[in-house]
Amino acid sequence: MKASERHQLKQNEFVETTMRVADWARGHQRELVPAVIAVLVVAAVVGGYSFWHKHRADRAGALLGVATALEQAPIAPPSNVPGAKQVAGTYPTEQARGEAALKALQEVVDQYPSTKAALVARYQIAAEYLALNRPADAQKAFETVAADAGSSSIYAALARMGEAEALMAANKYDDAAKIYTDLAAQRDGAMPVDGVLMQLASAEQKAGKTADARATYKRVVDEFPDSAYVTDAQQQIAALN
Repeated sequence: MKASERHQLKQNEFVETTMRVADWARGHQRELVPAVIAVLVVAAVVGGYSFWHKHRADRAGALLGVATALEQAPIAPPSNVPGAKQVAGTYPTEQARGEAALKALQEVVDQYPSTKAALVARYQIAAEYLALNRPADAQKAFETVAADAGSSSIYAALARMGEAEALMAANKYDDAAKIYTDLAAQRDGAMPVDGVLMQLASAEQKAGKTADARATYKRVVDEFPDSAYVTDAQQQIAALN
């Protein structure tokens, strides 16, 4: 069969099929119309949800941006001039700025709890607690972030590091070392292992476990010879000998 004949045959088959579908549709309007309406309703709901979801994400992101800006606001001690007011956009102390940032970040969590912006806000809240020397609050907040983020999220690993840092701030060096050890064992994890090992060695050193700290610093030198931490690790080893 020639190509032109095959093409003509396919055209005829298409026309016949189209006519059969049209005839069937005319004979089944009663069944067909509700089905079409249902499809349109579903499409409208899905489209509306997508728009609503994006709108919420945009609003949450904007609110997070405002809160993040507060964390970077200038510190300007109040003037001694009688009647002088705090300059707009500044805070008299880091404590005051931190408290304002906490309030703004919590608004993101409260208003848009299921968004990615809320997860970031929770992490920043934990970090702010740590900056405000509230290690117990920071540890709990970091634990929550790690649980909510999911194992595949970068924020899970960051939160675990933050939790260990909070434990260090609370002088719970052995507990911090356990977290660093777990993270260092994750060769394909989000955290650079050489950096985690340096933190682990520091925790061991502060816990009075000199031999363990020396061995961990040596791991950095032996396993990561190109690491930026090698020089520091070598100096620590020399100091511990």
